[in-house]
Amino acid sequence: MSRLFSCLMLVGVLILAGSLMQAPVYADSAKPVFSSTQNKAIEKIVHDYLLAHPEVIVEAMHELEAREKAQSADKFDKALAGNRQQIYNDPGSFVAGNRVGDITIVEFFDYQCGYCKRAFGPLMQALESDSRIRLVLKEFPILGPTSITASRAVMAAGRQGKYFEMHKALYESKGSLSDEKVIGIARDLGLDIKKLAADMKSPEIGKIIDRNYALADALGIEGTPAFIIGDKLYPGALDSERLEGILEEQRKKK
Repeated sequence: MSRLFSCLMLVGVLILAGSLMQAPVYADSAKPVFSSTQNKAIEKIVHDYLLAHPEVIVEAMHELEAREKAQSADKFDKALAGNRQQIYNDPGSFVAGNRVGDITIVEFFDYQCGYCKRAFGPLMQALESDSRIRLVLKEFPILGPTSITASRAVMAAGRQGKYFEMHKALYESKGSLSDEKVIGIARDLGLDIKKLAADMKSPEIGKIIDRNYALADALGIEGTPAFIIGDKLYPGALDSERLEGILEEQRKKK
């Protein structure tokens, strides 16, 4: 048992031992066990103890963080096992790279996310240099209406055979996005804008985004980018060195 819990148990025992002897007994359990005077005494004991041992607070925070990480990992493992088909083979998710590659990278992303843009370069470099990577792209627009417009436009571009071209063009664009800028990029790619606008309203495209929202929630993904590689979740941007290390580690396991 950690020193934190030993100390707190000792404090609890001392408090109860001293207070319960004098605390009035009530037949109604809804009434307080301690009087206001006793409550103040308890608060002072705890206050004085924490001032004398502030390291206990740090230890408590570390313990809480460890428990939360363990709970998140357990949630992810269960969701991964129960949603493998949707994660890796959802027909609504675009697949880049080698469709039968030996390692699959699944990315949840938002076109307005600065960290996603930072991760885009290393990810594209990996695809170009490693012909065995399979990349599954999960549209996850969480940063406002323009993000939704961008995701809908890219998926609509896919109906004209230019999903990946539009995907890359949005990431490579400079400055912030707007609805007008998204359409302008589509026009520069030679897309049929009238058809694009109609397809962007497609209920099927909306359903794909909704599925990705639900899947992210089940997996405990709250931000972008988030990567699933080899049954492990990697939140945040991955630079080239870290991505190469993860891929190498996964291949060693295989």
